Amino acid sequence: MKHLQRISIVMLFATAFGGRALSQQSTLIQGVVVDANSNAPISKAAVELRSTAAATGTTLATTHTDRDGRFFIPNVAAGQYRITVTHAGHIAAEYGQRQAGGAGGTLTVVAGQRSPDIRIAMTAGGVISGRITDKGQPIGLADALVLKATYTEGQLALTPVLSVRTDDLGEYHLFWLPPGRYYVVGVVWDNASSIPRYVTSDGDNENSFSTGRYIGRAVFLRATAGGVAENEAHIPIFYPGTPDPQRARAIEIEPGAVLRGIDIDASAMPIRHVRVRVVGMGPLSQDTTVRMVPLISCVLTSASQAPRVSLDSNGVFDVPNVVPGRYALFASSGILIGRAMVEVRDRDVNDVVVSLNPSLTVSGRVVIEGAGPTPPVSSLRVGLRLDPLLPGAPTFAGPVQSDGSFTLPAGTPLMPGDYRVIVNPLFVSPTPPDSVPPPLPAAMQNLYVKSIRMGDVDVLNDRLHLDRQPTEPLTIVVGTNPGRLSGRVLDERQQPAPSTTLVLIHENGLRYRVNEKTTTSDASGRFEFQNVPPGDYRLFAWESVDRGAWQDPEFMRSIENRGVPVRIEEGKQSTADASLIAG
Repeated sequence: MKHLQRISIVMLFATAFGGRALSQQSTLIQGVVVDANSNAPISKAAVELRSTAAATGTTLATTHTDRDGRFFIPNVAAGQYRITVTHAGHIAAEYGQRQAGGAGGTLTVVAGQRSPDIRIAMTAGGVISGRITDKGQPIGLADALVLKATYTEGQLALTPVLSVRTDDLGEYHLFWLPPGRYYVVGVVWDNASSIPRYVTSDGDNENSFSTGRYIGRAVFLRATAGGVAENEAHIPIFYPGTPDPQRARAIEIEPGAVLRGIDIDASAMPIRHVRVRVVGMGPLSQDTTVRMVPLISCVLTSASQAPRVSLDSNGVFDVPNVVPGRYALFASSGILIGRAMVEVRDRDVNDVVVSLNPSLTVSGRVVIEGAGPTPPVSSLRVGLRLDPLLPGAPTFAGPVQSDGSFTLPAGTPLMPGDYRVIVNPLFVSPTPPDSVPPPLPAAMQNLYVKSIRMGDVDVLNDRLHLDRQPTEPLTIVVGTNPGRLSGRVLDERQQPAPSTTLVLIHENGLRYRVNEKTTTSDASGRFEFQNVPPGDYRLFAWESVDRGAWQDPEFMRSIENRGVPVRIEEGKQSTADASLIAG
């Protein structure tokens, strides 16, 4: 009996000390989720604990808030984490955010120390509602879409965020919209449509903002209009009543705002013909083709307009059903190619002439500086891309040989025009705001394009103009000795500002042409940029900013003087403090 008591006492001590050791190794994370406007607790919100070790943020634990808005995540090991919260009707939030959509912060868990009580505020989504009519009559089963304006290389592009179909009264209701500026468009269909339903991913900042969902039932795909004249068609109409996205009125959605009466008259509009004469070197071949590409990227354009090009007896190509707007027109015949710009307004365009020319070739060499270990030059790929950027236009690319030489293009005919040189994966066009730039391989982290020249012409900071077959090679120098920048973000009280978004923006011809370097300030307001190509920059720090907003020239013009001038030199550490741009 005494022997059993001794064993029990030993087990009791072992349990006690083992429990103490366990408590020293894990921590309870607790907090509350509230509405940012009313401060009311939010129940049944989904809370996720994510690792910061992987770029994707692996989910380690999930729970839901109780009726008091509180959540508890037990047995969390020491380390660094991110906490995200989602709830129907609210915008996804993250621990450490200063504003909805802003950068989140990192929670540090220390073994044996109690985690602080966390407060996460969620912003309510907004609502836009109205009616879609045709000649004053309500249209059921029309599409109402809300699009967000984004900019790539300083050019407007429209990205769908959410869409619904109207009811039998022509009414629509778009809801749970994150704060921001939007365009609303109504689409009445003359024929059965398979346009995807766009549903918000509720502020997922890691992946695409929009997800396609298709409606398969035939009743939802039937035509919603009819009886239009031969020279008319229903086309996407932007609020308050224009087919031109650049003349549309943007709608500002505040947190939790409800905007009613956003009505759109989507009556049929006149459509135009564009007639094109293609001229070239000798008789045209039977495979001569003509196609038109709108200059503003919008999913609605391809969905609503697919003109069939026909060739009349006089050798003129007729492009019918063209809606007003600006286009690039491409023609090809065998190895001959040509391009022209076309603007369609209130009448047919009958005098477009496209001259065909032989395909050009560009040869050159890539040189990697430095004596240290670098990846083989053949791991790079050189290309040319039309400038200004045209939606759907090809990139004329080719591989780099082991000796650094290359010849462009490899397959696709290259026409005269203006181009930007790209060196994949080091120096590429900006990634669309709803996508995440792919990370560079580890062996290329310290590489950057130092110069691109054709003879005496700098084409790194400017475009490459080709009007004839070039006689000089294109020389690309890759540097291996980048600089670094570190510092702090300070608010208006000169206090450190955590969880802010910092962007290092070029002060030369590369602005709007490449992905600018971004990072987030830590809990003490400190930041660091590594592997920065030498050059002149401006440093901006935002409390909250839409991804890629710095690609919009109008947006940047209003805050240009808020940026801090910074010079980065080869192989050197630079320091600078950034002033926080609030709001």
